[in-house]
Amino acid sequence: MLTALPSSRWDKETAAHLLNRATFGATPELVDETHAKGLERAVRDLLTAPETAVEGPAPEWAHPRNLRTIRREARMAKESGDHSKVKAQRQMEGDELLDLRSWWLGRMNESTAPALEKLTLFWHGHFATSAEKVKDGYWMWRQNDTLRRGALGNFNLLTKAISRDPAMMIYLDLQQSRKEHPNENWARELMELFTVGIGNYSEPDVREAARAFTGYRVDPSTQQTRIAFRQIDPGAKNFLGHTGNFTGDQIIDLLTKEPACAVFIGKKICRYFIADEPTPLLVNLVSERLRTHNFEIKPVLAEIFSSAQFYDAAVRRSQIKSPTQFLLHTCKILATDLPTPRVAQNAMRQMGQTLFGPPNVKGWDGGKSWISTATLLFRNNFANYLINGDAMRPDAPRGRGGDLGLRRGGKGTDDPRREPIDVSKIASAELRRNPDVLLQELTRRVFQAGLNDSDTAPFRDFLAHRKGDTSDTTVRGLLHLMMSSPLYQLT
Repeated sequence: MLTALPSSRWDKETAAHLLNRATFGATPELVDETHAKGLERAVRDLLTAPETAVEGPAPEWAHPRNLRTIRREARMAKESGDHSKVKAQRQMEGDELLDLRSWWLGRMNESTAPALEKLTLFWHGHFATSAEKVKDGYWMWRQNDTLRRGALGNFNLLTKAISRDPAMMIYLDLQQSRKEHPNENWARELMELFTVGIGNYSEPDVREAARAFTGYRVDPSTQQTRIAFRQIDPGAKNFLGHTGNFTGDQIIDLLTKEPACAVFIGKKICRYFIADEPTPLLVNLVSERLRTHNFEIKPVLAEIFSSAQFYDAAVRRSQIKSPTQFLLHTCKILATDLPTPRVAQNAMRQMGQTLFGPPNVKGWDGGKSWISTATLLFRNNFANYLINGDAMRPDAPRGRGGDLGLRRGGKGTDDPRREPIDVSKIASAELRRNPDVLLQELTRRVFQAGLNDSDTAPFRDFLAHRKGDTSDTTVRGLLHLMMSSPLYQLT
């Protein structure tokens, strides 16, 4: 079993580790508050999402529309030589998607249940669906809402909900499946990427499962899911050694009963919250808790976040921050607002994690794949932008570490310029009277862990060269130096 963390090991560094992994990071003040709660209450509070955090306000445009009529009118206009409605439709899709990404980043940044948002992001990467194919903001928002509502619940029920999710159905062509020609895309990915993994099913299993999911439809007139009963294959299916007139839900039930499913999901949870390369022992421990709790996610996470394994020295500061984590945590540490929607979208794209646009149905690889020469340079430059305002290099080639991908001014663009951070929110005038104390407090704020002398040497040298100058410019320069270090990329 997972070993409970001894109370003697619960300190401010372990509290910071909990917040960094279970949420998107925190300020020193929140770390202190979390530490004061004690481990048990801290974990309980993180995993207790108030109804307001689950519900929350949706974007104003996120409601069903008659897409059949909208698309027919656009097609007729195009055929008549009037391309304006087609252009307007594409513009609307792009605007809604930009707003949706900004809406979710804002929610992740401000939610009273940040662990719920962190887990929603986990499921978004697991049940990966891209707006590039779905092409409708409402459907992408609806899937995000489904993931959030089921994030801390039962994995079996969440998988069933996703099987009826319009965005997923469109992304994996499930709405095209009929009894004469079952489409195998959803059935294959359900097994390969969502439940048991490669090697734990056969090609006949894929074909038989596809038969069970026939008849699932998306009605473009209402944007809702329906069942086309005449297209359902009611015949007996032979699946994973079982025979019966299985429905899609029953296929999912059979898959989650397979031992391989708990191992597959357990490893993904380990990789996301604990270690990029979890040991077989750790995976087995977590998968055993999944089986014990019948795939209820909340109690499993509670045990993980309370375990000695989660706080092991080899685990802490061993994961590379995802672009989402990097952006949100940096803004929290700097006590500054999120960038404007288009700036944030382009920055996320250059760092390699576009929300609602995973690279494929496998989702993001994560781990070391987050860092390359280009993305690391961009992270460093972007940290400078967040600290100093209009400091990105507008002349840098796009994707080469500097450009935000924005034109300066002009219709339909965000102005990327922003005010430098207010240093007084981070370092008071009294704190800055002593450079050594300033360095100590900024190190605690940025890294939230004790660093050795060799790690802090570049920061001490930076201040030494300033010869006692602790002006706003110096503090901003020191923060940028810290956020450009390899250590800052880790969480």
